[in-house]
Amino acid sequence: MSEPAVYYAYTDHVGVWRRLMIEWIDVSVAGLISTLLSVFAMVLVRSAEVMALITLVLWGVVWFAYFVVLKASRFRTLGYLAARARIVNLQGERPRFAWMFLRFLFALYGPIGLDLLWLSSDPHRQTLRDKFAHTFVIRDTARPAGVGQVVYQTCTVCAWTLLFADVRPDRT
Repeated sequence: MSEPAVYYAYTDHVGVWRRLMIEWIDVSVAGLISTLLSVFAMVLVRSAEVMALITLVLWGVVWFAYFVVLKASRFRTLGYLAARARIVNLQGERPRFAWMFLRFLFALYGPIGLDLLWLSSDPHRQTLRDKFAHTFVIRDTARPAGVGQVVYQTCTVCAWTLLFADVRPDRT
C-alpha cells in the first residue's frame, strides 16, 4: 500500500518562465552575498592560500544556507517570494532538508538544459531535480485539488532508466 499524497491543479504548478525568474533572482542574490563576504574577507586576510580556502568555504556555506535551508523554510528565498511560489513535498508540506540538499546537488551537477526541458512536458511541471527530490513548485496560494496515492513509475532519461515517485489521483 502506498502512502497518501496530494496533487494540485495544473495551473497551480509554476511554469518555465516563472521558474527561470526564480532561478535568476536566487542565483544573483546568493552570488552577491557570497561576493560581498569574500571581499570583506579579503580585507582581513592577506594570504592568498588562506583567502582561497576562506572564499570556497564562504561560498559553500552561503549557497547551502540559501538554496537548502532558506528555500525549505517557511520564509522562502527572494526568488520564490517575488514569483509568489513555494516548494512542497508529495504530501503538500515543506520538504525536509535532506531532500532539498539532494535537489540542490542535482541543480549544481545535473544536466541543467535537460532539467528545464523536462519541466515543459511534465504534467506536474516538475523538473528532474523535483522528481528526484519528490517536490513540486507551486503558486503560494495553491491548495490541493485532491488526495491520491504515491506510485512509482520508470522513466528513461539520457539512456538511463530511473524510478520516480508520482501522485495518482484517487478515483473516488
